[in-house]
Amino acid sequence: MTTRLLMALVLAVASAAGAQQRDNVPAAATRTPQDSAIERARQLADRGDDVGARRVIDSLFRATAPDSAGYADVLYWRAMLAPAAADAERDYRRLLIEAPLSPRAESALLQLANLEQARGDRRNAADHLQRFLLSYPDSPERPRASVTLVRLLFDQGQVARGCEALRAGRETIPPENAELRNQLEFYTPRCALYEPVQVAAADSVSRDSTSADTVAREAPRPPAPKPVAAPPSTARAQKSFYSVQVAAYDSQEPATRMARSLVTRGLEARVDGKVRPFRVRIGKYATRTEAVKAQATLKSQGLAGFVALVR
Repeated sequence: MTTRLLMALVLAVASAAGAQQRDNVPAAATRTPQDSAIERARQLADRGDDVGARRVIDSLFRATAPDSAGYADVLYWRAMLAPAAADAERDYRRLLIEAPLSPRAESALLQLANLEQARGDRRNAADHLQRFLLSYPDSPERPRASVTLVRLLFDQGQVARGCEALRAGRETIPPENAELRNQLEFYTPRCALYEPVQVAAADSVSRDSTSADTVAREAPRPPAPKPVAAPPSTARAQKSFYSVQVAAYDSQEPATRMARSLVTRGLEARVDGKVRPFRVRIGKYATRTEAVKAQATLKSQGLAGFVALVR
């Protein structure tokens, strides 16, 4: 069995075990025939029988309806056991399009980023990681994803975005994780070289502005015009509100598709943003307390999200 496949299997099994522990549900209590088939495929792969493992998953995939609860799991494992990177990428992308609300979508995004990095496509890898960080604010994988995103951006020469990601990464990585913080701070000097350019430009503008003010003060001033009463405003200032954000995309099409699927389920979903990221949000709540209650209700329906203040 290939090293990539072995590592992927170990990560996936660890992730599944962690999910069961978080939910406090014994593995035996939630085991289904589908789980048994996936476990059998994993055991075959562990023994080096990759062909047999894929045969089991392919058979299970053909027998699983796309609208069933277990479809995302089968698609995810078919990607994990794929014989080639192109096949794995196809299934990860398919999972994100057809089951974007599945718990497997989080891992699929990270796996796509890994595949893009492996073939040297830093730009798409960075886009996947940025979408991951926007969509999964509570994921335990955020610290490592933040460091990887910073490295990819600097490798592409995108210093401004890299420095912005670095500042965000400082808030993501806990102080006790010295290894990742050291990797992140390695890029700090490059931001120190970048920021003075902005400061210098700002100082130049300030000096020009000061000179103009001096000339204006010394020049004779015309008589001040009589004040004209402004017409009464008929538009009210738009008030801020809270929403539950469930996803964010780099392009509008998948965001719109997801919002429509949520609307068909009776939810007040919409897409916010005219440029990327296109955020899929649900509801408009006057207080954070109301939004938190809605977030809990959505979570009980299988929709992971977080409360966002919309201005």
